[in-house]
Amino acid sequence: MVLYNPPKYRYALFEKWDQEAFKYIKETAKIKNYPQIPGDREDKNRFLTILIRTQKSLHDWRDLLVDILVQVKTSGVIDTKLLNKKYQPESVSKEVPPWVTYEDDKIVSEFIDALETRKIDFLGTDDEISEFVMRFILGQLGNDWESVIMMIWEMLGDENSIQVKDLNREMINFDYLRLFE
Repeated sequence: MVLYNPPKYRYALFEKWDQEAFKYIKETAKIKNYPQIPGDREDKNRFLTILIRTQKSLHDWRDLLVDILVQVKTSGVIDTKLLNKKYQPESVSKEVPPWVTYEDDKIVSEFIDALETRKIDFLGTDDEISEFVMRFILGQLGNDWESVIMMIWEMLGDENSIQVKDLNREMINFDYLRLFE
C-alpha cells in the first residue's frame, strides 16, 4: 500500500482548490456579498437540484462547485442556464457508489437518485438562494458533507417544495466556524 497516495475519499480541505474555496466563502460570508443568480424559477430549481445530485460522485464531486466559483469570482453571477446545460440530470450515475456502507449512506444515495425526476420548488429570494449555494459548498468541503444532504432530505420529506430561508437556518449547524454570522 502506498502511503503518500490516499484513496479517493472526501478529506476536509484536502485539495488546494478546497482551501481556496474555503477562503473565498469565508470572505463572502463576512461581508454578505452573495453572487447574483439570474434565471427563472425553473432554472433555479433545476440548478439547486443538480447541485445536490452531483455530490453523489466520489471522484468528480468538485466539478460543479469549481464551475460555480469560477463564475462567481469572474462575474459575480451564477449562470444557472449554462450550468444546467452542462450538468444534465442523467449525467449523475445511479450506480451505488462505494461510499454507501451504512443506512444513512443508502438514504442519501437513493434521495439523490430520486431527485433526477422529482420536481422540487425551492422557494426563496435570489439572495436566500445565493446564500444557500455558498453554505452548501461550505458544507461539502467539510467532514459532514453527507449530513448536509441528509438534512435536506429530512426537511423536504414528501413535500415538493421547501423554503430556502429554512434551509439556510438549518445550515448554521454545519457552519462550525460561524463564518456566516
